[in-house]
Amino acid sequence: MLHNLEKFFQIRTKSYSRNQMKLRTMFWLSAIVIFTGCSTVGIIEMEERFGPENPRQRLVDRLPPNTIDYWADVKPVVEKRCVVCHACSDAPCQLKMSSIEGIERGASQTKVYNPARPKHAPMSRLYQDAQTPAQWRNKGFFPVLNEFDDTPMANREAGVMYRLLRLKQDNPLPSEKQLPESFDLSLNRDQFCARPETFDNYARKHPLGGMPYALPAKSDAEEYMLMRGSKRARIIRPDPL
Repeated sequence: MLHNLEKFFQIRTKSYSRNQMKLRTMFWLSAIVIFTGCSTVGIIEMEERFGPENPRQRLVDRLPPNTIDYWADVKPVVEKRCVVCHACSDAPCQLKMSSIEGIERGASQTKVYNPARPKHAPMSRLYQDAQTPAQWRNKGFFPVLNEFDDTPMANREAGVMYRLLRLKQDNPLPSEKQLPESFDLSLNRDQFCARPETFDNYARKHPLGGMPYALPAKSDAEEYMLMRGSKRARIIRPDPL
């Protein structure tokens, strides 16, 4: 009698586990389909407003007159306020801002280190696994600078970096000395990587998710230089060194 009861519960448990796995798989597949669909619709709407998306390299041999100099004006601010979090290969959203190539590569929702991953993931090593912005887009990276038409409005509204800076301006840190628990700074926290076509949704859900995240706002001079650089980032001359 006892043996039969044990067999019965084993069968029920296995059946429950299989059903649970099926439901979990269906949930993630549905989430992927919905996210992909929303992203595709968002890109279409962006292209209707700002022209076709065109990944491009921003290096030029000569800097035009009256154009901001990235190396002299913007890079010092990036090194002071951005690379503290965005310098390593496992930086948040894989956005590596310690080099022009890393900024041009953009960001990715995929984590570099994921202990729950059952098999190897495609490599995303800077300078090795892809060379151009277009190649990185084919690997799933999305731009943080405008890649639509080079117009003032597109540089503002289609540039993730500019909009993250502006989000911080509009929603500064709370005045309390200690950050609220809503700021998750744990090593294995969930990533929320803002994309150009879904940024409005990101801003609604994460109003305190502007950059620099969980840190004091930049000075007016730093803010001005970064925002100008992110808007005119197509004009960058090679590093004089």
